[in-house]
Amino acid sequence: MSCELGTPLPTAHYVAAGRPKEVRYWSARATSGAFAPTREVDRVLWLHPTAARGRLTEERDRVLVDALLEVLGVM
Repeated sequence: MSCELGTPLPTAHYVAAGRPKEVRYWSARATSGAFAPTREVDRVLWLHPTAARGRLTEERDRVLVDALLEVLGVM
């Protein structure tokens, strides 16, 4: 997917496979392209942010969606 990046969102820090990991996020708008499944992501489902938030299981992911909702003026 090609995207137009928007506002930076909070950076996530956690341990993966015994090593510290830092992941940076931005709000974005898809502009073109097609999704291809990978080992980490097997499908894409476009949802309204509040619906997406309800599907999350990790608190760190909820923090990111909350930040996106604030950027979008939904919260």
